[in-house]
Amino acid sequence: MPDSLQKSLVRAWEQYYEELYEPEADGTVLLEEVLEEILNSFESSNQALNHIRYVWMALILACVVEPTVKYYQPNNPVPEATVNRLTDWLLVNIMEVFYDRRYLSRSSTSEVNNASVNVRNLYSEKKIANFQVLSEALDIYTSAIKTLEENYAVKALLDILDDCLEGYAIFPGSYGRRELFNWWLLDVVPSTWYLFPPSSIYSLDELNNEQNMLGLNRLEEINGRMWNIILTATQGKRENSWSTQ
Repeated sequence: MPDSLQKSLVRAWEQYYEELYEPEADGTVLLEEVLEEILNSFESSNQALNHIRYVWMALILACVVEPTVKYYQPNNPVPEATVNRLTDWLLVNIMEVFYDRRYLSRSSTSEVNNASVNVRNLYSEKKIANFQVLSEALDIYTSAIKTLEENYAVKALLDILDDCLEGYAIFPGSYGRRELFNWWLLDVVPSTWYLFPPSSIYSLDELNNEQNMLGLNRLEEINGRMWNIILTATQGKRENSWSTQ
């Protein structure tokens, strides 16, 4: 992890934020600016790999929000379709980064880039007191798809984080906001940089533990496929290097 990212995380940890309902906050530090600084600290010489990290973070948060959507719309295909599209994009683009592009199928890349997901549907199968909950949860998937465009990835992630940290996409109310932010800061961000799944999924509702475990298992399965590509490519390059010596 680069020094710039580590320093950004430390600074973020030391601050208090009005947006997270912290009484110690004095309003001099804006959460959005801190989030943007952290995301921009991901910048590295390999822009393609950097973009992969952004999409991986979007996929993590898309899985975290899924229980909210499934509670109100159990048959909504959007979470699954979005996760599948992000997964396909990640696998194809990881191959492009770690393999010689001459051996990749152009058609597979085109299919991933041209896929679409229809998100907006606020009909709920259960009574909902505040449509903000479902609306912001669905917004996560719209923004997640936007991260596939490199020039919009950071902006789309900021929109996702706004819906998660300040909005009701993960849970409503003001309680637990700082803890949710800390989870993102200390677990999701480092995991994103190293392309690993988070160690846990933060939730206020213990009844969601089963759903959270399913989401975490899904992320671990996808991550295993990602690393299978990376390790296979790395091993192949090492063997080719030995054969030419």
